[in-house]
Amino acid sequence: MTEHNLSQATLILGVGNIVMSDEGFGVHVVGKLKDIELPPGVKVEEGGVGGFNLLSVLEGIQRVIVVDVMMMDLAPGEICLFKPGPGFREPGKNILSFHQVGVPELVSMWGLLGHEPEIYFLVTRPEKLAWGMELSPPVMAAAGKAVELLKELCRDDFVTLERSVSACTL
Repeated sequence: MTEHNLSQATLILGVGNIVMSDEGFGVHVVGKLKDIELPPGVKVEEGGVGGFNLLSVLEGIQRVIVVDVMMMDLAPGEICLFKPGPGFREPGKNILSFHQVGVPELVSMWGLLGHEPEIYFLVTRPEKLAWGMELSPPVMAAAGKAVELLKELCRDDFVTLERSVSACTL
């Protein structure tokens, strides 16, 4: 374990709408993580559908791993961990009002407020976006994979985080 990683407080933020089936992926993942003992520097938060209220969870945080669904070139059930580049915009999302603030917009706002944590996304592609509380079978499998990956990253104090980053196609 390196001193660099030990000094970093990490937030695992699960976002999504749990009444829209696979859209709730991130919330399901962090719900499972809350039942597991994680290292003291790791904070787990359910972000729901986001919004500016998430700005308050960043105090003292140096690294954020956002768990969510994205319309990416992945099969439902595959997971992808990536670090967004400058000017990142989530594919397929158009923000029409302040009620639809997504994580990329929050990241920009965090920067304006002086918070500049490292940001990573752990995502899967949804199979089903319809009314319902259950994840589709492939996205349920992706949730299990995401939990295992996050547990492993916590176990090694995020030393393998950069090596775990995938080349995802947006």
